[in-house]
Amino acid sequence: MNASDNNRLREENRLLKLQIEEFRQKFFKKNTPPPEDDDPSHPPKKRGAPVGHVGTTRKTPNHADEHVDVRLTQCPECGGTDLSACQRYEDHYQEDIVLPQVRVTRFRHHFYYCRTCQDVVYGVGQGELPNSYIGPVAKSVAAFLRYQMKIPYRKVRQLFHELFHLSFVPSSGPGFDQQIRNRGSPLYKKLRQNLVNQPFVHVDETGWRNEGVNHWLWCFIAQNSVIYHIDRSRGGKVVATLLGKQYAGVLISDFLAAYNQIQARKQRCLVHLLRLIKKWQVFFAGDRKRSQQFAHLKKQVKSIMALSQQMAEKRPKRFIDRKADLIARLRRALQVTVGHPRADKFLRKLSGRINELVTCLDDPQICAHNNLAERLLRDNVIMRKITFGNRSLDGNGQRNHEVLMSLIQTARRLNLNPLTFLHLLLTQPAAAAAVLLPAPASCR
Repeated sequence: MNASDNNRLREENRLLKLQIEEFRQKFFKKNTPPPEDDDPSHPPKKRGAPVGHVGTTRKTPNHADEHVDVRLTQCPECGGTDLSACQRYEDHYQEDIVLPQVRVTRFRHHFYYCRTCQDVVYGVGQGELPNSYIGPVAKSVAAFLRYQMKIPYRKVRQLFHELFHLSFVPSSGPGFDQQIRNRGSPLYKKLRQNLVNQPFVHVDETGWRNEGVNHWLWCFIAQNSVIYHIDRSRGGKVVATLLGKQYAGVLISDFLAAYNQIQARKQRCLVHLLRLIKKWQVFFAGDRKRSQQFAHLKKQVKSIMALSQQMAEKRPKRFIDRKADLIARLRRALQVTVGHPRADKFLRKLSGRINELVTCLDDPQICAHNNLAERLLRDNVIMRKITFGNRSLDGNGQRNHEVLMSLIQTARRLNLNPLTFLHLLLTQPAAAAAVLLPAPASCR
């Protein structure tokens, strides 16, 4: 076996170790050996709050809906009946829920003849949904359980039947969602149109399935809105459709090549970059010199993230000098060569896009990471694991998910109660649109 074969086998061995480490991190936690029971110097770690954590107790309610005097006619200890009341009492507050029952409302429509339009007319009662046998509260609760709590339709139906004694067929659940979607579609379209006018947008995507066919669920987060879009494509045309090929704001994303097609100022997620650097450190674990070079690069990236975080709170002293120094250090760390073709290609790509790594130092509103988009994708990932995506050949389930999840997450981002907002959307769509388009909020 010659030297070239040895080098090839060593590199294949490093690649296999890297893949094993990735799978281990994906399915297992860090491998920390348990302490020995016989060794008193290593007692088992106590579960619960960390040391020094200040405990809290539930606050006493500021009102009581019901008052109950608990009096005795017999001693609970000995059974004696010779009792005399003391000038002492103790209040115990207990909070509980009252399970609501179905309330049937009969709307009697009185008809009138209008001499102006020469037609017979009638009105709509307060809280009434025309041509609907189930009211807006029940429908908004069902949608809340489905899209906020990630409960499947059949479980929602079971919960309504057992807790509220309200029964409906399984197909009614998607019908509720479609009715809410019809009310919220104009607002969803307005939020999508407003994306191009936002100063910055977080973007991320995850896998999705519709009737067993692979799709991609895209998430766009601006200052005051969250937009979900399901598409068969994972390419740049999806981003161009929502933001345009020339976006005037800052696009915050990971290193997916689809974002390269958009002409805009960009901020690449530095947390993703740290993960890529860590993979190279694992790959070169047996090579001290190369491992130290990537450790040095990791240090520079963390310094940029720290300075960006300080900007969000207060402009640091000597900020201009510190910023210029960090960018120069990062540029030097990316211009080194490690003598490995793929590793050097990785560094050259980063060096050519260094401006996309430090945009966060130009504006305190620009995050150095894309954690916000990943967090807002998490609910969809959990829902995907429970429901396996959508099962609608006509695409209604897919569109329901896009609109309802977008409006619910936008309401949450604006500190609105999603359940209250869904009820408002069903009964007063214009008022719901007014509360969902306020002044923008901060990204941090």
